[in-house]
Amino acid sequence: AQKKGGIMVYGVKAEPETFDIHATNAYGVMHYLPQHYSTLLTFNWDKFPELEGDVAESWTVSDDALTYTFKIRKGIKFHDGTPLTAADVQASYERLRNPPEGVVSARLALFSSIDTITTPDDFTVVFKLKHTDGFIMQGFGSPYNVIYSAKDLAADPKFPQKNVNGTGPFRFVEYVPGEKWVAKRYEDYHFKNVYLDGTVAFRIKEIVNPMVGGQIMAEWRAAVPPERKSMEEQMGAKISFQTMPMLSLMMVTLNAEFEPFKDKRVRHALALCIDRYNGFPNLSKITWTAPDATGNLLPGSEWALTPKELEEFPGFGRDIEANRAEAKRLLKEAGYEGLKFVYNNRSVAHPYEHFAIFLFSQWKACGLNPELVSNPTAKWAAIRKNGGFDATIDFNSNFLPDPTLMLQKLISKDRSPQNYSGYTDRELDKLFDAQSQEADAAKRKVLVQQLERRALEAAYTIPLTYMNRSIALDSKIKGYKIAPSLVLNTNWRGVWLEE
Repeated sequence: AQKKGGIMVYGVKAEPETFDIHATNAYGVMHYLPQHYSTLLTFNWDKFPELEGDVAESWTVSDDALTYTFKIRKGIKFHDGTPLTAADVQASYERLRNPPEGVVSARLALFSSIDTITTPDDFTVVFKLKHTDGFIMQGFGSPYNVIYSAKDLAADPKFPQKNVNGTGPFRFVEYVPGEKWVAKRYEDYHFKNVYLDGTVAFRIKEIVNPMVGGQIMAEWRAAVPPERKSMEEQMGAKISFQTMPMLSLMMVTLNAEFEPFKDKRVRHALALCIDRYNGFPNLSKITWTAPDATGNLLPGSEWALTPKELEEFPGFGRDIEANRAEAKRLLKEAGYEGLKFVYNNRSVAHPYEHFAIFLFSQWKACGLNPELVSNPTAKWAAIRKNGGFDATIDFNSNFLPDPTLMLQKLISKDRSPQNYSGYTDRELDKLFDAQSQEADAAKRKVLVQQLERRALEAAYTIPLTYMNRSIALDSKIKGYKIAPSLVLNTNWRGVWLEE
């Protein structure tokens, strides 16, 4: 039996780089902001990835799958008291697919299929597509595609970057940078299953001491194996864990404007130096990485290349000595023996510092000379976004293993703001568009794997491995369901405390 009341206190290891969810793919935003917002659709966490309505009460799809009509719930209000209508949905999706100057839509490539968005009345919104799009319904449920107030956007398209006004289960109260984020229950929320009086997110540096000491009740990113063991030993029945593989790929991104990396031989050399088959299993024992070498697509999924097929590409051969010998040959041939380059790292221990130590040992084994520059999350993200690096740690974090989601980061910079390398490859763009429009699963798989092969050969991004997720919860937290992404199910609806 759920109980109303109580404040859920949790920890976050990062500061929000922006308040604008449309512009981000960082957990340091998604562990604070989604509790304040609603989306058109959402997921049923008991039957994920089944969709259900959020601000949409019902919907229909035309027989040709080109027209999607949504009926919006009446009576929903923004936290400032403004009624939510179809115009707010329209304004939010127009911002996502055609962001005005100074506004970033991090998933811009996902909306190219939309032709028009119209509102026949105040509670109906109609999306007409240029062509079929197998991903569009999941997109309507994406936690990133939150609904902003049309009134706020009309006054200032950048309003969400520094302000919070949504229709979600919790109202924004206070943000003290470096200390805490405070929210309280929104009494006029359009669903009844909001039980917490409020939430407080404290900025933390590590998990164990705040959990053991009772300063926090949860941390939603992940506990690594040594941390989990320590908390279990010290807290016993007072702590519980939920564990699941995560749809988050760690990768190295190379700057396409850095002169040495314009030479594919050099890019291949960096990939060839990495001992995936011995290194990743060892890393998985100390941080929250999976032990498997992988391409860009989730290993074992219907779309991914097989381990044997991956071995055709630079860095995936199993003979590390032969790989490194080839890397040294390529560097010498290209005139870049002993290459020095700057590696932009995020100053967060897990898994970033562990990856940096590992990668540097691998590259130095080939005679390369990387220089480490490590910054707090906000500065690291700004450097990555603005191309102020030679190489950077990067990630591709998604909420479904669909190729349209997983591969959007790899298409040309002018198509995808998440392409931090900055390259342009129109063949990749064509393959991306073709697979997203292909209804036949077998034909789509061929296109997806063609795209994957081209990206692995180009090697502007070097996929490393996916992540495993084990979240620590005080045993009094009830009603939470872990999801395969740390950006999913973070609005705390349905969560309650058993005091």
